[in-house]
Amino acid sequence: MKGIPRPARRLAAAVLLLLTLCLLTYALRVPLLTGVGRGLIVEDELHPADILFLLNGDYNTRPFYAAELYARGLAPRLVIARAEPSPAERLGLIPNETDISVAILERQGVPPEAIAILPVPGGVTSTYDEAVVLRAYVEANAIRRVILVTSAFHTRRAAWIVRRELEGLNVTVELAAARNPGYDETNWWQSEAGLINVNNEYIKLGYYLIAYR
Repeated sequence: MKGIPRPARRLAAAVLLLLTLCLLTYALRVPLLTGVGRGLIVEDELHPADILFLLNGDYNTRPFYAAELYARGLAPRLVIARAEPSPAERLGLIPNETDISVAILERQGVPPEAIAILPVPGGVTSTYDEAVVLRAYVEANAIRRVILVTSAFHTRRAAWIVRRELEGLNVTVELAAARNPGYDETNWWQSEAGLINVNNEYIKLGYYLIAYR
C-alpha cells in the first residue's frame, strides 16, 4: 500500500468493509429474516379463560384456530365485534366478514349459543376499535381472563393495543397465534403474500406506537 495516497487507501478499506458486511449479511440472511418475522409474533402459554376474543380479518385461519381452542375447552364463550360493512356487502354481493367467521365457527362445531357478536354502530374498522369494544365487554361482564385469537404476524400489534386499552382493569390477556399454512416466520420472504404481510405489519405497528402511545 506504500505510495498509494491516504484518501485512496481509506476508500479501499471502506469498500472492503462494505463488501464484507454484504457477504456476511447474505450468509446470515435466513436467521436474520427469521428474526424479523419472529419479532412480530407473541404467542403465550394458554390457560382456561372466560372468553375467546376473535379479531376480524383473515377468516381463512383465525376462526378455524378459535374453534380448535374452543373444542379444547379453553373458554366457554367466543366473542367477536361486528365489522364495518363493505361497499360490496351493502350491495348484497357478499356477507359481512364477521358473519363469515361466525359461519366457519359453527361449521367447525362451535354452538351458536356460545358465540357472542357485539354490535357496534357502523362496525369496527381496526384493531384499535376492537380493543375499545373488548374493554367495554370486559367491564360489563366482569371478565378476568381473555384469550385473544388473531393471525400470528398480527399478534405483536394486537397484544400491544389491547393490553394498553385494558390497562387498569383486573384482566389477563393471552395471545393465541393462528398460523398461515402458506408461510411462517421461517420462510415469509419466499412468498409474495408473506412479504406483503410482514411489511404491512411493521408499518402498522410503527403507526400504532405513534398514534396510540
